[in-house]
Formats: sequence, structure tokens, C-alpha cells
Amino acid sequence: MEDQKVHERKELLEQIMAKRQQIEFEKIRMAEDIAVSQDNNQNPDVSEEMKNFYDPAGNVIDRGEIKDLSEAEEDLIRLIDRLHKLDKGD
Repeated sequence: MEDQKVHERKELLEQIMAKRQQIEFEKIRMAEDIAVSQDNNQNPDVSEEMKNFYDPAGNVIDRGEIKDLSEAEEDLIRLIDRLHKLDKGD
């Protein structure tokens, strides 16, 4: 029984670390997309950039990407809750 608990705790910790890395990667990618979009607004060289010249930088991020990030953060919270319950013995 104790070995199973140790194994489950180890798996949860690995899942938490992987989820944190995924979230951090997505946040960095979104920030870079916004930064690139702001650069494009300052120097619009092609017609597509001209069309979006006055768009706020946040518009470059797809709503689906934001939803996916939000779901990943919720998954992380659930994993951490499971780990806390496991540590408490519930």
C-alpha cells in the first residue's frame, strides 16, 4: 500500500512538472507573438500587416489558445489538489 502511494505521488509530481512546463512554454510563446505583433505595427512592410496595423497586440492570440492555456492551468490545479489529498491521506 505504501509503495503504491509513493508511486502515485511520484507520477503526480511528474505530471505537475510537465504541466507547469507546458503552461510556461505557452505563456512565453504568447508573449513572443504579442511582441512580434507590436514590432509589426511599428514597421508594416507587407499588406497583411497594414491591414492589422491598428489592432491591439492581444488580437494576435487565438481565443482557442487562451482557452487551451486556461484548461491547462485548471488541470494543474487539479493535479496539485490530488497531490495534497494524497499527502494528507484522504
